[in-house]
Amino acid sequence: MQVFKIALRLVRRNWMLFAIYVLALSVMGVFMATGVGGGLAGSASADASYEQALPKAAVIDRDGSAVSRALTEYVRANSTFVEVEDGTFALQDAAARDVASYVLVIPAGYGQGLLEAARSGGDAPELECIVSYMGASGSLMDEKVRSWAQELYALAAASTAPVEELVSWVEGVQDARVPVSVAATEQEGVPSAYLIYCQFATYPLFGGVAAIVATGLASLRDPDVRRRVGASCVGEGSFARQVGAAIAVCGLVVWAANAAFGLALYHGSLEGVPPASVALMLGALLALGLVGTAFGFLLSQLGVSHQVAHAVANIASMVLTFLAGTWVSIDQMGAGMEALARFTPGYWCVDALGAVYEAPAVTGELVARVASDALLVALFAAVIALVAVVAGRARRQRALA
Repeated sequence: MQVFKIALRLVRRNWMLFAIYVLALSVMGVFMATGVGGGLAGSASADASYEQALPKAAVIDRDGSAVSRALTEYVRANSTFVEVEDGTFALQDAAARDVASYVLVIPAGYGQGLLEAARSGGDAPELECIVSYMGASGSLMDEKVRSWAQELYALAAASTAPVEELVSWVEGVQDARVPVSVAATEQEGVPSAYLIYCQFATYPLFGGVAAIVATGLASLRDPDVRRRVGASCVGEGSFARQVGAAIAVCGLVVWAANAAFGLALYHGSLEGVPPASVALMLGALLALGLVGTAFGFLLSQLGVSHQVAHAVANIASMVLTFLAGTWVSIDQMGAGMEALARFTPGYWCVDALGAVYEAPAVTGELVARVASDALLVALFAAVIALVAVVAGRARRQRALA
């Protein structure tokens, strides 16, 4: 076990990397979870009240029809209504100073044109609008207005009723609500803050482990270390096994430290969560940690310098976490990006985490899904480790040639 001890000692000398890549990045995950998931408690208070934030909106009615008046009243009822003059400078000033997040301009003849288009099957006239760039509330208001107009178009296409009656029908549709009730479950779910922490743990468990392993094992290429190992009776196979064992220990230590840090911080919000749910999430992260160790082993076998190892580990981590959906949900990236993400281990790790979070209880189906995702992630680690062994052997043969 001489090589095993030497490898661990070399990695241990780089304890600053452990502090930076593991502890610092774990703290970053806590900050992200606090900002997005609602703090260490992980969930909002059950009796917290909700008050809708209304956008500031204005309407320039150049039509004066029953349709435009009804549309104006709809905007007034769903916003903090402000008055804006009908002029080029006034409209530009309102947008620049954020006087109104949304300004609707109803062109002349809009009401009659909408009804005629609906009953003839033609295209409805366009509404004009000015949306402030300072927030998303104006865009949301625009979606509501266009939904109102589309509903009026559909009703006018299906009925020859007077416009006043059509408008009242639209108002009835807008006021319709679907009753919603909260269904109690026997087990508490994983808090969103802990889910976000685990998602951001993919960075230290991949890039952090890879940088620590690659930097620590780079010292094995030093002439003094190689002479000490060469003077012993350690065969090549034994050398490789001992180095692999040291790498595995490093990965386990990083995974255990990250897991312990998260459990210590979120123990209060995890009290009612089934231990099996937490174990499944940690199991998926362990599989990703194996990928990080294998990638670090690959970097060491390629003989890259410390600086290159850090750069490659960080760039690869950013790509992996992005494609995993850690920073932006993969559902918002399009089908092509999601298809590409499926060829990365981070995607399947985060998929397992999301499955546990969404599941109302731990079932055999959930365990099977998480296990299959974790196995797929572990296969990535095996492939990378195999490539590292082949690359290292080829590099040594070229050195001897």
